[in-house]
Amino acid sequence: MSATIISNKKRKNIDLSEDTFRALSVLASANGKNLKAYIETILNNEAKMLTEEMIYRDFLKNPESKEIVSSDEKSAFEAWLGL
Repeated sequence: MSATIISNKKRKNIDLSEDTFRALSVLASANGKNLKAYIETILNNEAKMLTEEMIYRDFLKNPESKEIVSSDEKSAFEAWLGL
């Protein structure tokens, strides 16, 4: 019987220009990491700097965020957030 491991990670493909790819690859190597691990570290560090207040403030800048949603949309969104 095999064990199933549930991960809290999301997979996302990104497109980088050749110059960006080359520059980040050099920085990753200089930091002793592969490119994927280096990019993940950068993004995780950026995300940690965000606070809920900053996220909410940016959220309110978008006029679409002020639209009334149906209870079904609200429930689906809350489920997606894991609330």
